[in-house]
Amino acid sequence: MAPEWTRHDDTTHYINLGKALLVTVIHERLGAPGWKITVGKRSLKDKIPTLEDAKRVAMAFAQRVLKDVIADLDALAPAAPAAPAASKEPS
Repeated sequence: MAPEWTRHDDTTHYINLGKALLVTVIHERLGAPGWKITVGKRSLKDKIPTLEDAKRVAMAFAQRVLKDVIADLDALAPAAPAAPAASKEPS
């Protein structure tokens, strides 16, 4: 079953990716009204005018965040161990 957007209240919609990464779109009325996008601890500065566009942009931003996470994990992973050499000792 694919994850779906959940409506928390009139101003907040969210989706939980992989049961670990929270993606939210929140309608803000302060300043220029629009939808603010947050993925984990990262957020976009721009506000998106419509909810549907905000959800689409949020998914694209989540993909970018996940690419950054994968790059960090790859950098932290130790090099793959070399295959053990076959011993030539008679049995």
